[in-house]
Amino acid sequence: MLQKVKDSVFLLQTKLQLLKESEYNLYYTHGGFLLFHYLYVKLELTEMNQSIFENKLIDFLEHFQESKKVTFSEGIPGNIWLLNYLIEMNLIENLLPTIKEEVKDLLFLNSKNFNQITNYDFLHGSLGLLFVANSCEKLLGKKFVANLTTDFLKGLKSNNKGNYYDNWMSLFEVNKVIADNTDINLSLSHGLPSVVIILSKINIPESKEIVGNILKLIKSYKSTTATLSLYPSVVKVGYEIEYRSRLAWCYGDIGVAFAFWQAGKIFNNEEWKEEAIQIMLHTSKRRNLKENLVVDAALCHGTSGLAHIFNRFYKETGIQEFDKTRWYWLEQTFIKLEGENNLENFKSFHGIKGWCLDVSLLDGTTGIGLAMLGFLTEDIEDLNWDKCLLLS
Repeated sequence: MLQKVKDSVFLLQTKLQLLKESEYNLYYTHGGFLLFHYLYVKLELTEMNQSIFENKLIDFLEHFQESKKVTFSEGIPGNIWLLNYLIEMNLIENLLPTIKEEVKDLLFLNSKNFNQITNYDFLHGSLGLLFVANSCEKLLGKKFVANLTTDFLKGLKSNNKGNYYDNWMSLFEVNKVIADNTDINLSLSHGLPSVVIILSKINIPESKEIVGNILKLIKSYKSTTATLSLYPSVVKVGYEIEYRSRLAWCYGDIGVAFAFWQAGKIFNNEEWKEEAIQIMLHTSKRRNLKENLVVDAALCHGTSGLAHIFNRFYKETGIQEFDKTRWYWLEQTFIKLEGENNLENFKSFHGIKGWCLDVSLLDGTTGIGLAMLGFLTEDIEDLNWDKCLLLS
């Protein structure tokens, strides 16, 4: 199996080095390629790849400010996070101080705007900007991060109605007093688990109490009888709760588990950590792909994402059930990549758009490659690129 992984990531690096991008962002284009090539070089899988990585890095540094978007997943904030990560890995000089004020203005003004329209989403709203600010705390200062957090919490606590970002990004409620027609989103990509993880990482006095209240709210929706998922993806107030959430990074029980796990580690709360382990043990038994809506091999919602998540959780806990599960999902990834939908011509499933060619980190071959690389190292630090997915 490991030789198959090595052959696959070698194929990917030769393919990805030839790509030319007109846009530069973390999840969907050039930024993800950098993370893949960085880890490929770090694991010393070939001697020639250092120059490839350096050329892609230079290209990224020349263009990372050109995006017109201001979200974490698709815009400059995600690029800033990536630069900060590469600086922390001692791969580039600290260039961020030269644009410190621009970074502050970008994060503050756009976060304020997102809060005003009640878009607190991680991928597409103010929470993503708060995440980036906290990641760059050494540059921006604790006071700036604390002020941005205060503004975020003011919006989060209000019962402001309406102005939702489609049906995916709903107003989050941390209290049981819920506005009419309000959805409570329990996904890691767009909902309360991401709030829990990011607030846990931010060092302000209120964090532990707020995180505890949110986790209490989340746990109040846990099923005691469901055989598929323990938690719903979204609670639609006034409607029957549906316990059929998918098995994936983006939506479902895994996101809830990581909220409990990360908060439990940061605040040294064994009860929260145990809840996370029990959720993950339950998900490890969910292996019917059709029933669990596992359609392709993508990182976001497919088999490689599950392989990576269980790989990380095994390395963090040492629990043997997770060891078995990580190899199962890696094997399923190779099964998904057989036939026409192989790494050379990979298509991921994009909902109503159908099957689309995709080389991105979130939905395509770059993310699949990163997940595979994680099986070629025993050092859990090599998996820490997944900070951008709130997994570490």
